[in-house]
Parts: sequence; structure tokens; C-alpha cells
Amino acid sequence: MSRPKKIDAKVVENIIRFGGDIEKERPVDFFFYFPTEYAATQVEVKLINLGFNTNVNYFNPNEKWSLTANKKMQVSTERIYEISLWFEKIAEEEGGEYDGWGAPI
Repeated sequence: MSRPKKIDAKVVENIIRFGGDIEKERPVDFFFYFPTEYAATQVEVKLINLGFNTNVNYFNPNEKWSLTANKKMQVSTERIYEISLWFEKIAEEEGGEYDGWGAPI
């Protein structure tokens, strides 16, 4: 289940529209959900090795484990889209789902 590129493009457009300079690095948060803590930590280790700051928590309303990964980077539609495709793949390998990203303006 691949995310449409237009979703990422719309977020980047909004950052620009509200005065954000996409040439500057900013903290970007990426969100995942997994059925087990083990699955979440398997992906967490991969992300830590790539320099992401991570946090795993039990998310009771969905009875799933959430993983948030954060890294300071420049955002562009193409870069975020490529990262999102990879995040979908590694999440699915552990029975989880990638739920998108966010960044401050």
C-alpha cells in the first residue's frame, strides 16, 4: 500500500505557503504503529543506526505500539517521498504501518 506522492507534496506546499524555508533543516517526525513491542523495536534499531532519535510507546486506544522517529533534515517532496516508501517497506516487514510525517513551519 504505497502512499500517493501528492500527500507528501501537499505537506511541503503548506510549509512553503505559511512561510517556511525548505532550504533550512528542521526537525521532521515520522510515525509508525506495530502490533507488538518487539516489532516496533526491530524497526527502532534500524532507525537509530541511521541517526534518528526514536521513542516507542504503547498506544492503548489502538492497542498497538507506536514508534516516533525524529531527525533534523531539509524537506522536499522527492526526499520525503523516497523516505516514506522505505518506511512503508520496513514497517510492513514487521507487520506494522507507516503513518506519515510532520514538521514545523
